[in-house]
Amino acid sequence: MYPADAVGETYARFARAYGVKIQAEAATTAFHQALKDGSTRAKRKVPQNGDDRAWWKQIVRRSLPEQAFTDADVFEAFFEEVHHYFAKPEAWGIYPEVLEVFKALRDYPVDLAVLSNWDARLHTVLDGNGLGEFLPNRFISAELGWEKPDVAIYRHVSDVLRLKPESLLSVGDDARNDVEGPRKAGWQAVQIERPKRDLWVAVRVLNGR
Repeated sequence: MYPADAVGETYARFARAYGVKIQAEAATTAFHQALKDGSTRAKRKVPQNGDDRAWWKQIVRRSLPEQAFTDADVFEAFFEEVHHYFAKPEAWGIYPEVLEVFKALRDYPVDLAVLSNWDARLHTVLDGNGLGEFLPNRFISAELGWEKPDVAIYRHVSDVLRLKPESLLSVGDDARNDVEGPRKAGWQAVQIERPKRDLWVAVRVLNGR
C-alpha cells in the first residue's frame, strides 16, 4: 500500500482548516526524514496495546515547520484529525498487481501474513480495502512491543506460526526491515523494487525462478 496522496499534501489540507499554511512538498520530505530518524526503537519504547499515538505525534511535529502551530491545543486537534484520517481505507492506495498476486497465491501451499511497523489502525485499513481476507495472520509492531528489524519480532512470527525460520519468506520494499532483518533471523527474503520488481516476485520465488 501507499498513501493515496503525498503525506505533506494531506497535512497541508488539514492544516488549512486551522488557518495554517504548510508547504506540502517540504512537509513530505521532512516526514520521510522524521520517519527515518525515529526508527528503530528499542523494545521498551514500542507499545503493546496497538496505540502508537505518542510516537506518531512526534513524527508529525517534526514534519512541520516549528512556527506552523504555535497553539498546542490547535496542534492537538489537527493531529487527531490526521491520525484518524490515516485509519481510513480511502487514505491508502493499493499497487495495481497486489490483489491479482494474492489471488494467484491461493494456488500455492503457502500461508500469508503481514508483518508491519504500524499500529492497530492497520486492521481497519486492510479489512476496508479488500486485503484483509488474504491476510488473516497479522503481526503489528505496536501490538507486540517490537518493531522491525529487531530479530525478536521475526522469531516471534516463526514461533506463532510454528514454522522453521528457513521456511519463511519475507517480501517487502525496505532493505533493512524486509531483507536484512529477516535474513539475520534465518528467513528467506526478497526485496520489491518498483517498477523493475513488484509483488509478482513472490510468485517467481515460489516457482523457483
